[in-house]
Amino acid sequence: MLEEIVLRVGPVFQAAGYWIVAGAVVLERSIFIGLIIPGDVVLALGGIYAAREEMSLPWVIVTATLAAIVGESVGYWLGRRYGFDLISRLPLVGRLAPKLEAAEEYFRAHGGKTVFIGRFATAAGSFIPFVAGVAKMPFGRFLAVDVPAIILWAGGIAAVGYVFGSNLDRVERLLSRFGLVALGLLAVFILVRFLVKKRRQRQSPQ
Repeated sequence: MLEEIVLRVGPVFQAAGYWIVAGAVVLERSIFIGLIIPGDVVLALGGIYAAREEMSLPWVIVTATLAAIVGESVGYWLGRRYGFDLISRLPLVGRLAPKLEAAEEYFRAHGGKTVFIGRFATAAGSFIPFVAGVAKMPFGRFLAVDVPAIILWAGGIAAVGYVFGSNLDRVERLLSRFGLVALGLLAVFILVRFLVKKRRQRQSPQ
């Protein structure tokens, strides 16, 4: 996919690369466009073109960082303002609306770790800011863990494109594995927390 994108959008990227990086990263987490084209891919392209001296690597990182903060903040507030009503009206998911108190409890206890790890997941991570908003995680706490994760993410992904840009297949493999590892860690964390909670409930006196 990465090689196809480079071939198709190369001239446009050279002319408006920073705007493309900013737009893709903002949309990735605010309205889930990351389910179609992950922001990791577009950011890595910025690193690739920086290695070709057609963009500046520091500015690619700064652009992606600011755009991610904006995008994830928008996703958070969309979840906080409209999330409950939206979930309630979905045909199948609406049944989960009465159980949102459990989500709020989860984010009170583990929201920081979930938001931090979720920043490094790919498509599935697109929902984390929205869910954090639905669960009413305090916005200040959300930003406190999200911004450091964003800085690490932006620097890391851009560096991958910059260092390995001459081998597009390798860049794509690294991005895929990176996202899958983060997603796996998040899934294991949630599963372990669920099992521990169930065990405590069985051991507690009736």
